[in-house]
Amino acid sequence: MDTLAPSPAPGQRRTLLSRFFPNSDTNYIRRYKFLEEPEPSEAASSGTPPPDAASDHAEKHAPKAQLEDGVVEQVNGPYRGEIAKPVQRTLGFMGAFFNMIAYSIALGILSIPMVVATIGMVPFVLLCCLFSFVAWYIGYNYWRIAMMYPGVQNLQQVGELIFGPVGGVTFATIQGIFSIFLQGNHVLLGGYAFYYLGWDACMILMVFVFTIISFVFTLPRSYRLFSAFAAISFTSIFTVVIIAMIASGVSGPQNRDPSEPPKTIHAFGASPRIPHSFLDGVLGVTNVFVSFGAIPAYLPVIAEMERPQDFHRSLNLLVLVSFVMYVIVGCIMNYNLGQFTTSPSLGSLTPIMIKVSYGLALPTILVAGCASGQVTGKMFMINVFAGPRRRYLDNKLVTWTAWILINVVSWALGFVLAEVIPFFSTFLGLEASLFWSVFFFFAPMFYLWRHQFDYWSNWRHRIGFFVALLMIGVAGFLAVAGTWASAVSIRDLYKTGNVGSPFSCEMPSS
Repeated sequence: MDTLAPSPAPGQRRTLLSRFFPNSDTNYIRRYKFLEEPEPSEAASSGTPPPDAASDHAEKHAPKAQLEDGVVEQVNGPYRGEIAKPVQRTLGFMGAFFNMIAYSIALGILSIPMVVATIGMVPFVLLCCLFSFVAWYIGYNYWRIAMMYPGVQNLQQVGELIFGPVGGVTFATIQGIFSIFLQGNHVLLGGYAFYYLGWDACMILMVFVFTIISFVFTLPRSYRLFSAFAAISFTSIFTVVIIAMIASGVSGPQNRDPSEPPKTIHAFGASPRIPHSFLDGVLGVTNVFVSFGAIPAYLPVIAEMERPQDFHRSLNLLVLVSFVMYVIVGCIMNYNLGQFTTSPSLGSLTPIMIKVSYGLALPTILVAGCASGQVTGKMFMINVFAGPRRRYLDNKLVTWTAWILINVVSWALGFVLAEVIPFFSTFLGLEASLFWSVFFFFAPMFYLWRHQFDYWSNWRHRIGFFVALLMIGVAGFLAVAGTWASAVSIRDLYKTGNVGSPFSCEMPSS
């Protein structure tokens, strides 16, 4: 396999799928900048060498390691190009794990028991098994791309690598919109937390204050430093779910009327009084899907690891911990609360336990939003200092000014979106169904691109080909079904009059 792109071996022919991926000389030239650092003389004489120079360079520099299937592993920083400017790789595999788990597991884990009450315990556990594999599959394929092209550190660059400038702009737009909406969701959650902790003020003010706090905690640019915040975040949410499980077991559902029947738990199907239409089932499935993995953070985390080849260890740990926590929390909370569970399930606890839980969850709400802000900021930072502007990377005043302004803009947009959309939480479900499925869709596309001339040479490639097609089908179903379910939910909110008004001081109803 060529280091610049997959290429057919003697006797191999282009397939129908391989024609979907551009492989012209222009594409080869573009991909060169994502390989090893060019020689200073080459960089000074021309921004991008011709294809034959790229081939000579690839042959001159021997790879440091060889992965299976002929994929070459090389290590360099993400700022390789006309002027060598690598980012410092200081992140270990545990730091990578904490950064991704902070992105993945937040207060939303306490909405999982409602999913269990809607579909039953056994289907929920099976869904967790499926989406654990999906999270691992996505991370593995992102990692393989990063091993082939160590200069890649975000989805925008992968889009440019495979599909050219149009692909880069498309991937960057999807990444940016999703991340900023996620930041808006977390500042709204921060406002909720302030409210439940007893701050009786205008909701706009509470959300604004949490936005300012989030902006400050997003400023550390190194994932190594940010991993300390992420470790605190994970400890925080772990403590909250332990307390919530114990409290729900001791006191039972506090929202149960004495005249109502005792709680019941179903292995299959919905518990009594829990909505269980096809719409509710789809919303539950997409909720579990979005809860797994930290897809947008995969490539930025790999870019700052001192040993990027260790990412699979972080990924395995991420998937294992996510699976165990979701299954345990979902099943135990559902067992303790039955059909009286709420979303989030803190609503079924005593008022004092709600205060304690939201107080302990504040670091998680904060850091999870900041983790999304980091991904967005780092992507835009690379664009700001692209091309001839790379010479400013040595000027700390310029780089820090750019970094601060990027975060000011992203958090300001997140705040405005959270306040201007009166059904923001439901709208976020719509946006997640659309974009999270697209992030999922990228992973099998990466596999098909890497093996576009070699789908049938051995049993592993044949299985990989069919798994990639299956994953594309699953991603398509989640995108269509999740979008439909979220859109219907928004329509129902309007029908029932549960939609508030933009920039309202009242607590949002959804």
